Amino acid sequence: GPHQRFLLKELLRDYNPMERPVANDSHALTVQFSFTLIQVMDVDEKSQILTTNAWLQMQWYDHYLQWNQSEYPGVKNLRFTPDQVWTPDILLYNSAHDKFDATFKTNVLVNSSGFAKYLPPGIFMSTCNVDVRWFPFDIQKCELKFGSWTYDGWLLDLQMTDADISGYMPNE
Repeated sequence: GPHQRFLLKELLRDYNPMERPVANDSHALTVQFSFTLIQVMDVDEKSQILTTNAWLQMQWYDHYLQWNQSEYPGVKNLRFTPDQVWTPDILLYNSAHDKFDATFKTNVLVNSSGFAKYLPPGIFMSTCNVDVRWFPFDIQKCELKFGSWTYDGWLLDLQMTDADISGYMPNE
């Protein structure tokens, strides 16, 4: 509607998606990060690669994307493409994927207080030291190492929350 259209135009007018959305440049931006495992798709012993289907969950406050709801009736949330607004550059450090970033770019959902949620799904291929000496009684432990690619801890405070496996589909 007209309120949403006007608000989107206003919020993005001087917005720079390359700028960390903080009130004070000397403060770190806190990003809550979680990983939802949907399925282990493959464990390739020969190439030492684990393939998983998962969703990343990132949440933060964007200082520049706030509005007074009473001035924009009916507009509680806005959706932005990841190219329109700042998003954390969280990547899988031990990726074995040829494109490195294997996520599907979904919208960023922002509420009137600037609380932003970004939940990109992806098929992740990661390196994994597979030891099959005790097959078929072996247990494999594969780590997925996520982090910001360009921000250090002084600029981006990445707070990991527990991984969610409630939607996990076990292999038969």
